[in-house]
Amino acid sequence: MELRHLRSFVYVAETLSFSIAATKCCVTQSAISQHIKTLEDELGCKLLVRTSHDITLTEYGEALLPRAKDILKQTADCKEHISALNNCMTGELRIGVGSFIAPYIRVAAMIFMERYPNVRLNAELTKSTSLNHLLRNHELDIAFTMNTAYTHEGIESQPCIPFHIYAIMRDTHPLTRLPKVSYDDMLRHSVIMPDVGERVFNTFQQYIQHDLTKLNIKCIVNDPDEDLAIVEETQSITFMPKLYLKNHPTLVARPIIDLEHEIMSNAHWMRDVPLKRSAQIFLDIIRQEAIPYINELEKPTKTPIQRQSSLFGLCRFS
Repeated sequence: MELRHLRSFVYVAETLSFSIAATKCCVTQSAISQHIKTLEDELGCKLLVRTSHDITLTEYGEALLPRAKDILKQTADCKEHISALNNCMTGELRIGVGSFIAPYIRVAAMIFMERYPNVRLNAELTKSTSLNHLLRNHELDIAFTMNTAYTHEGIESQPCIPFHIYAIMRDTHPLTRLPKVSYDDMLRHSVIMPDVGERVFNTFQQYIQHDLTKLNIKCIVNDPDEDLAIVEETQSITFMPKLYLKNHPTLVARPIIDLEHEIMSNAHWMRDVPLKRSAQIFLDIIRQEAIPYINELEKPTKTPIQRQSSLFGLCRFS
């Protein structure tokens, strides 16, 4: 029984698509079919039922899937462990990132990539609900979100990144005259709301202790840069960490009264899978280096924050 045959089976079983499995394995569909047939011949049973419309797993396929995934995971862990012993860590680290804390992860990612050039870092920047799904499907090794914890009993959650949320507006906005803005101040102005998902929205609302749905929300945008681009062109307000202003010199940040304390984001991983050494190293970099570095950047200074560091321009998310 070869690992490549098991890998082909797992991809087909998870995606229910020979074409997607072929793309993931970088082989032809006929090669995937041959791998499945070889497995079935070795095991003496049918693993898949394939019709012109769909693919379903047999009871034998259902039984093999979790065991095949365990074998592939243990093989990858063995390779990573041996590589680490040789001071040459390799493999892949798959991380998921909620948009609100992406600037913190970018700093850690740049440090990690410089120190461990042989580890391929794949980052998924998306909403918290999508990260939850990817994590439970074992498509991510670790996820970072604003959520206090996921409700799925198989997910481990730990506090990770403290951050602040500010009211962001153009430097010509009337509220820039105030050193801090209140909920009542914001009621009188248009708001562009980041699309952070219902769970994170509710968390944000709990922190600010006001009903955010009463704000004059003009639109909801799921991309932070697009959100800020709209704010640059209008007399609107949005809510984000200050570090997002690095490429927006015409925007300013104001602390929000009742929201001046730190908000704690979390790291999440599956309990049934040992945390990869590379993931643990990434966590350590965030806590020991990225957070202190960014806290230093966020201190009041005469120099605009976007000019203080080129770190963010060096790391891109796929």
